[in-house]
Amino acid sequence: MDKKTKIIFSIIFTAILFQSIINPVIEGHQLYVFSDENNKDNWEQINHNVRGTNYSPQNQINSDNAHMLELKWTFPIPPAPEFNEQGVSVTEGSMTPPLIINGTVYFTSNMRDTYAIDSVTGNLKWVNVWDFDWQEAYRRLPITGGALHVHGLNLIDGKLFPSTVACSILAINPEDGEVDFELNDTCRDIEGNEYNWDSYTGPGLCGLSSHPGIEYENIYVTQICGADSNWGGRAFIDGYDLNANPPERLWRTFLSPPSEGDPEWALRECDKGWFFSYPEWKESGRMGIPCNEVPRENLINDWGVPKHYNSAVGLLWGQMALDQENGIVYFGTGNQGGWVNNTYAIGPNLFASSIVAMNVTNGEMIWWYQTVPRDMVQADAAWNTVLTELNINGEKRKAIIKYSVTGLLWALDAATGEPLWIYESHLLESRVGEDGIPRGRTSGHPCIGCDPRTQDGYWNDVMSHYDMKEKKWLNYPSKDWFYIIPLRAGEADIAYNEKENIIILPLSLGWDASAKAGNHKGIGVPPGEYNLNYPKQKQNTTILGLDADTGEEIWSYFIDGVAYRGGIIATEDLAIIPAADGNLYILNGLTGELLHKIFLNTPLTTQPTIGRNSDGEFQIYVINGGRGRQEVGGLVHNQIPGSVIALGLSEKIGNIVEEEVEEEVEEMESEIISSTFLGIIIIIMVTIPVILLLRRR
Repeated sequence: MDKKTKIIFSIIFTAILFQSIINPVIEGHQLYVFSDENNKDNWEQINHNVRGTNYSPQNQINSDNAHMLELKWTFPIPPAPEFNEQGVSVTEGSMTPPLIINGTVYFTSNMRDTYAIDSVTGNLKWVNVWDFDWQEAYRRLPITGGALHVHGLNLIDGKLFPSTVACSILAINPEDGEVDFELNDTCRDIEGNEYNWDSYTGPGLCGLSSHPGIEYENIYVTQICGADSNWGGRAFIDGYDLNANPPERLWRTFLSPPSEGDPEWALRECDKGWFFSYPEWKESGRMGIPCNEVPRENLINDWGVPKHYNSAVGLLWGQMALDQENGIVYFGTGNQGGWVNNTYAIGPNLFASSIVAMNVTNGEMIWWYQTVPRDMVQADAAWNTVLTELNINGEKRKAIIKYSVTGLLWALDAATGEPLWIYESHLLESRVGEDGIPRGRTSGHPCIGCDPRTQDGYWNDVMSHYDMKEKKWLNYPSKDWFYIIPLRAGEADIAYNEKENIIILPLSLGWDASAKAGNHKGIGVPPGEYNLNYPKQKQNTTILGLDADTGEEIWSYFIDGVAYRGGIIATEDLAIIPAADGNLYILNGLTGELLHKIFLNTPLTTQPTIGRNSDGEFQIYVINGGRGRQEVGGLVHNQIPGSVIALGLSEKIGNIVEEEVEEEVEEMESEIISSTFLGIIIIIMVTIPVILLLRRR
């Protein structure tokens, strides 16, 4: 090859390379494909993933086609008495968000029976009927009576773990429904759980169920023996070694002091914790008070010495979040039992109504943040905990996002518990009483102090000795009725759109209570009167979209006539919301615009889920029926078995998509031809002058 030919060849190669680089890529013609990192076809945890986000990155069902959703199948849930032969209180239906794992749908009933359903046909694959000797359990274990209340089902270490019930940890093989293992009697001998009062002598009792736990490096972390409603059981978190057969307990961390009391209880972890003070926040903007700044006399003898048998930390009924890099688990705890008379439960009552970070390997607390010190209003923080990364003043920080039934939303530094921002809707701040005074929450009857600074006494101040030690109930010293308004503004799992950095939550009004303090009686008996059946505020729910970095409101959507209980999920551009009026609301998750509404005939109070079926199509899975919640309003809440419902895109959309793809392919072919022709012209235009120049030489 001579020198001229080499030059010409180099020019042609360069021109071709140049043409290939400038060849336009038209974004609209690229079909979106999930990366390996985001290809989450399944829904494997109650709140989708170990970060608790309630977010699926799918976009097959989206804001452009959500109106084309239709019923694919229903699976009727068998009546509870069908499998109930031992006389335990019957609770119909299910309230576990369905899991979708490799083309199979799983759910657990309120009687703890677990089902596997074919995701395409809706046919039953298998059912695991929980075989449990209730009479023997009541004889041997410190457990309460009452109806079962099974909140969830998680896939952990390749096994299905339903909610812990009656101190039983159960693992099921998802392939055939066979029991992998069951640990019973986990609450049989609880240290510091025996009371000795004149009005009650005996063990504190454990609530029947709590959420399934979470796993890190084959250590299973779960909570057992939460006991609000005045049962007194000493709540604890356990860590189990799943490598052992059967699994063995590695550690146990208690969430309240022993029955004999511990004068130093609130001081032992004081250097790790924060208290929220509503008055301080409103006056100075300070979002957390370090425990070591609180007067010692306000903390000493926390819970009372001895501890009262009506006092306890409530159950965990929200999913924990896991930091898989650092082996830290985050969770929110239930409210303090013993309301409405808190005479004996003095001090802040750690670690009730708190957000906690814990080391998975040894159970040590890393930090804690108490949202409601000395809770007198049933203000638990026990729904889902979200772990993410936020941009705070230009700095990336791992953060915990936590909603509370108070209706407040916190963002906390995941490493320290330091509050980053707090959101409170103007709907909670702006309510004005009949006397013209801004009230916010508890209206009181009679008036409780009439002090807007504390919202009529709803918030106890950890810096106040009176609030921590002398105040006995919410409207003390009055012995009249008082209202808690709203009682449960944030009774829900929230969603966090990881792609758009948007938090989506429901704010509920009109779920209220009236209460009156009374004398302490036996264990499990409220010291006073408490009911939901009285004229209340107008019921409604506002769905809110917030900027996760700042906590500022982006959009809102109003649902009239019902309060809220359940959970919201999000996808790439959707927010999917079940409501007690029987409707499944589908909103644009970026703007709050209503896209579609599907009526499903019974109150919807269980969070839906979304996942890919075995034919490759995404479907939304909804549970209706089940346990009634009359306090949220809406349709009549009957105890009916209900069903699992699958909603998917209409087959008509396939024809539309196929036509659009064919048109796009034709356009792309035309553009490729045009682009290639342009490239040839460029090559000729570059080459000819060079050849002529070389000939002259």
